[in-house]
Amino acid sequence: MALIVKKFALITLVVAMTSTAFAQPTQETRTTGGPRRQLATILFAGLGGAVIGLSTLSFYGRPQDKLANIAIGFAGGVILGTTIVTYKAATNPSEFYGQVKPQSEDEFEFSRSRMKTAPEAPLYVLNFDF
Repeated sequence: MALIVKKFALITLVVAMTSTAFAQPTQETRTTGGPRRQLATILFAGLGGAVIGLSTLSFYGRPQDKLANIAIGFAGGVILGTTIVTYKAATNPSEFYGQVKPQSEDEFEFSRSRMKTAPEAPLYVLNFDF
């Protein structure tokens, strides 16, 4: 019985180690930045501030009289988180807006030369019939 268990374990180990994993192909999705991440940053900063406000209660003889420290800590965290998010959006707008880098002149000329252009129509026509 022990020999069968050892063989089964060996076969399972060999199959697990030699199997090929196929990963999902990469997609051009933007995972960083955006309003969802900014809101999460603000909320987590607020929760961190609330935890800091909660930790100050142990320094009071009657902590139930100072429960406002939790709300003050939350408000301070939200203000700090909003400041951080605003600073990041102002200094690096491409993270939020997803702007791509502009094309170089060579790339622009190459793509422009491959475009099919229609014949230019005159802007106005003068007709001199008497």
